[in-house]
Amino acid sequence: MIVLVGGEKGGSGKSCLAQNIAVYLRTEKNASVLMVDCDPQRTTSDWIQERKANDKLPSINCVQLYGKIRNELLSLREHYDYVVIDCGGQDNLALRSSMAVADHILIPLRPKRRDLKTVPHMEDILSTCKMVNPDMNAAFVITQCPSLPSLGSRILEAKDVCRSFEVPVLDSVTYSRNMYDDSEESGQSVMESEPDGKASAEIRNIIEELLSRREGKSYESVQPQKNPRRQLNLLSR
Repeated sequence: MIVLVGGEKGGSGKSCLAQNIAVYLRTEKNASVLMVDCDPQRTTSDWIQERKANDKLPSINCVQLYGKIRNELLSLREHYDYVVIDCGGQDNLALRSSMAVADHILIPLRPKRRDLKTVPHMEDILSTCKMVNPDMNAAFVITQCPSLPSLGSRILEAKDVCRSFEVPVLDSVTYSRNMYDDSEESGQSVMESEPDGKASAEIRNIIEELLSRREGKSYESVQPQKNPRRQLNLLSR
């Protein structure tokens, strides 16, 4: 099974999310996992090197692939339970090739205008790739959310923007926490650094909700009423 974490906007936490999802699948699902690093910045590859230096951590293999990688991904899928792809923040051949074969696609966005402005283009890319991969399970996820209650409306508005373009968005989110950076620097996941912490719960909720959508299960949540005209206005503020 192929899980793609990618999108057009940089800085939304794609590498961090992909790494934590890979560890979750490896340790809590006892699955064989391969990470594919498509980002020239090599964030995930560097994280893997840090991880290999600690023999107490379960090993995860990683390869670097760029460009038209569809055939390589299909081949790798035959040898692992999960192939988790970390794609850099731009529309390129690697992103579209991955979308053409991925079973699950997760697109992180921060609740900020410059991130939300990429939603229309990402919806276009998803629509195009769905022609060759009609069974893809794609969803946006809001990341690095502010924790102040007074700023909670930003999260709801960001979700509304995604829904106004008829793209699913997960109920689960991540908040801006130092634990994500601290664990990444040591080659760990938040579930290894702080198993019962809030960040660990966020990662578990995200991947379990994403996978449950493919299985036809549902998560109970309060869905704001959609007003497409209002959501379009949010992008131009």
